[in-house]
Amino acid sequence: MILLIAAVPLETDLLRRELAPCEVRRHGNRSLYLGKLGGENVALQHSGVGKANAAATTALLLESLCPEAVVCFGCAGAYPESGLRVGDLVLATEEVYGDEGSAVPGGFLDMRELGLALVESGGEKWYNRFPTDPELLALGHRLIARAMDTKQRVAVGPLVTVSTCSGTTAGGRQLAERTGGLGENMEGAAVAQLCARYGVPFFEVRGISNLVEDRDLSRWDLAAAALAAQQAVRAVLAGWRERQEPA
Repeated sequence: MILLIAAVPLETDLLRRELAPCEVRRHGNRSLYLGKLGGENVALQHSGVGKANAAATTALLLESLCPEAVVCFGCAGAYPESGLRVGDLVLATEEVYGDEGSAVPGGFLDMRELGLALVESGGEKWYNRFPTDPELLALGHRLIARAMDTKQRVAVGPLVTVSTCSGTTAGGRQLAERTGGLGENMEGAAVAQLCARYGVPFFEVRGISNLVEDRDLSRWDLAAAALAAQQAVRAVLAGWRERQEPA
């Protein structure tokens, strides 16, 4: 079974309509949708917005469902230097906590510089950066590139998770330079952190809803970003069995 996590219902509307058959249960005081997508057994739940909601939801689901993999998806803002446009897609190579650390007179110290690991497991330590599963990333990139509109760009690189979204061009540029990220969201690193703790493969795809610039909602398109991300998830699930097939 594959676990699908998004923050809010807008980001799952298409997939929930396509779940067949669909069973809805209460789990962790939220609706949990169980069914099939692309021939695969899936469980889908909305985490709510932000790191705390995402971490709590993911922990409960990993404990109770023991999924074979976790797919996180939804919307993101793109840093202008990424070259991404509204409606494009980003596949995360890793999730980076952009504001876990300490602000100091000389700039910013991340968790590694503070010597405080967020996860320790199997002799490994993770600080601000949590990689996605390389096998799932390669499979997802191939399947999504094959299925997507040729006008859409499918970028691959780090995504940044923040508690305070960058509402200025200068703030976004600073985070992009410090992290190397292509864009930002509010949940991904928390989901990735729990997957690292539980040893569950993690994959993430996000549609671009806006550029990270001086905030101008008239230039945003959340619906287009959510649709693009869901279409990408649909493509990955449809080709999921290629993961088990010999090369």
